[in-house]
Amino acid sequence: QTWRERIISSGQKDPLVCSHCDNYYEYKGEVCLENGKLEIKIALTKEARNYLERLIHYRTDQQTTQKREEEKRNRSLTSKEDLRQLSLFHVS
Repeated sequence: QTWRERIISSGQKDPLVCSHCDNYYEYKGEVCLENGKLEIKIALTKEARNYLERLIHYRTDQQTTQKREEEKRNRSLTSKEDLRQLSLFHVS
C-alpha cells in the first residue's frame, strides 16, 4: 500500500482531497529546508519547477520584508528621525 492508501484504510480522510473545497491535490514536487534555505528536491515537470521557484521567491521575499519592517519598529530613533516623525503630526 502507498502512504495515501494506508491513511484511507485507517479510516481517515483522503490526504489528497482538500478539506474545504473537496478538490483533489496533485503531487508535483517537494521543497525542503536545507542549510537554512528552501531548496527544490523534486519537480515532476518544468511547469512544477517554475511554480515552486516562484513560491520560494515569494515566501522568502515576504519573510525578508517582514524582518525589515520589524527591525525598523524595534530600532531606536535618532534625534533627526524623531523630529521628522513628530512633524508628521504637526497641525498648522
